[in-house]
Amino acid sequence: MRKKSSKNAGFTFVESLMAFSIVGVFLALTWATVQFLVVSFNEQIIRTRAHFLAMEGLEIVKQIRQTAVNRNRELGFEAAFSEKSGNYALVQNGDEFNLRSNESQVIKVDEFPYIDYCRQLSIEGPEDLKVIQSKVWWGDFECKEPNSEKQISYTTYLGNLKK
Repeated sequence: MRKKSSKNAGFTFVESLMAFSIVGVFLALTWATVQFLVVSFNEQIIRTRAHFLAMEGLEIVKQIRQTAVNRNRELGFEAAFSEKSGNYALVQNGDEFNLRSNESQVIKVDEFPYIDYCRQLSIEGPEDLKVIQSKVWWGDFECKEPNSEKQISYTTYLGNLKK
């Protein structure tokens, strides 16, 4: 049998360089994949919160309508919505919500990811049937007109119950 030469034992510099390069490419691809997943997960959290805030806006407007009708069965809807048209923000006074005209509501979130949201309610339509749109957007701290990619909106109708 032939004895191996000690010169051929172990890895050469080129083989070691190739092995480190392959491991480096694998680590870079793994890092990029993890970063993409983290960003996607955070974006999903932000969008889910925006959906809930938009639906909450519509539910609060329905609550305002029902409270007005409970206080005055005949004229509650008219008192609360007949003269309303345009953009509104929700304002809470104790246990009761009111609509403030020509404003957007800033909603601060104290959980990760820390994104501020803006909500605006739009009320349009004749006196006995109102179209209510709840629009929520994020990423603009001054609550200017929203970017279409970072905006969620829901629409519903409110009608006078007595008719």
